[in-house]
Amino acid sequence: MNSNRSMKPRRGQRVINNIDQGGGIQPPPFVPTVSLSHRFRFTSGTNTGVFTITRASLLNLLVVATSATTSVRLLEAIRLRGVEIWTNPSALGAAPSNLQLEWLGENGPSTVISNISMGVRPAHIRTQPPPRSSAQWWSMSGQQESDNLFVITVGANSVIDLTVDMRFVEQEAPVAGETPAGATLGQLYGDYLDGVISAKLLPIGLNALP
Repeated sequence: MNSNRSMKPRRGQRVINNIDQGGGIQPPPFVPTVSLSHRFRFTSGTNTGVFTITRASLLNLLVVATSATTSVRLLEAIRLRGVEIWTNPSALGAAPSNLQLEWLGENGPSTVISNISMGVRPAHIRTQPPPRSSAQWWSMSGQQESDNLFVITVGANSVIDLTVDMRFVEQEAPVAGETPAGATLGQLYGDYLDGVISAKLLPIGLNALP
């Protein structure tokens, strides 16, 4: 058997001192940023009304309690991909339930999407931020957090889904989340979509901030 044949390098490969340079003698570059896409779900329960969602509302969706009355954000940045909402119909014979979302982001016109329940069918809307509007931008801690992104009008027992991309805090200084009342140290909490002061749009599948 020709031993030289087994040492013949493959195309695009270098062999130096019997070490395969094309096979990765050193680790390749990688991206350490922890990121993922996720769908958050909320319910209005018996609550109805109009709710304004800001960049801060999104950044506060995941927090960790640092004491009974303080928390820090897990998210450094978040981008909204879409919103989907269902609202139960009113009792038969009553007025239909109205469901509405208005996009408010800058660099784009105000855009309203609405639907009403009919008979036993729930009202339903599915929408994305208008193209090139600021509602499509990443929301980052400390930057224009008070910007209003959209307003929703929902009836009782509505379900609100947000599809987002998220980046987790890495080496940045921790940013305070909303102020809980009676939280457990180290516990992961989901914030209300409308914040703990209003506390009407309850997160589903996560412990809600107390």
